[in-house]
Amino acid sequence: MKKLILGLLILLSASMMFGQTLTLDADSGFYIYMKGSQTELSEEEYLSYAQGFEKEIYNKYHNDEFEWFDQFQIIKQKCDKKIEEADLTATYTVVTTVEFGDYDFTNGGFPISIGEGTFFPLGITSSYYYCDYYSIFNNKIALSLDKFHEYNFFAFSKDEAKTFLQGRKDRYGDIDRTVTLQITYKIATYDSSEYKAFADLALANDYLPVVGIIESIEVYDTKDQKNIKKIGTLIKK
Repeated sequence: MKKLILGLLILLSASMMFGQTLTLDADSGFYIYMKGSQTELSEEEYLSYAQGFEKEIYNKYHNDEFEWFDQFQIIKQKCDKKIEEADLTATYTVVTTVEFGDYDFTNGGFPISIGEGTFFPLGITSSYYYCDYYSIFNNKIALSLDKFHEYNFFAFSKDEAKTFLQGRKDRYGDIDRTVTLQITYKIATYDSSEYKAFADLALANDYLPVVGIIESIEVYDTKDQKNIKKIGTLIKK
């Protein structure tokens, strides 16, 4: 089996740095996957959902088949509603850090190298521990941004770049070359070539895939958390 290459990125909280933005975590990513892929849950999977996400009700009623029958129908409806409410049309953001290279004097800016196959592991649903071990709720969620590795440059004038680097030096002269990216994207449809290019590999490695189509990538200087500055836009070069 071909392994999924983990080009892991540090996933940061967009809301903490850039205000309220719509982001995916493991739970929301799971429901996005379920709705987009139109995966149907079996009775066993609904039961696993009940054990994990409605465990107080499950523990209280599951030994009484008459009480449990009614409660189980309600729980299944709750699960279906969460899936139905997953928004496949919204604009989402993800925030991460990367390192930039030496200044490109020919093109006037800094290169950034993002490995092909890089994706964001969103983790496992919040109540996976109580679900059946082989349940779909125990799968990790993987967010892949289509053609992310092709975004590799942000323009910076020579004089501004020189000043920027001077402010990044420590007392030993070492330069902090870390910047923060805020990536805006839309969810790829599940019959698209972008989704299919990632889905089979992710599923073969026990990840549930969510694929984003990039709309923009903004570059921020977040060294001073009290004075966050946008310094450019990542482009394909």
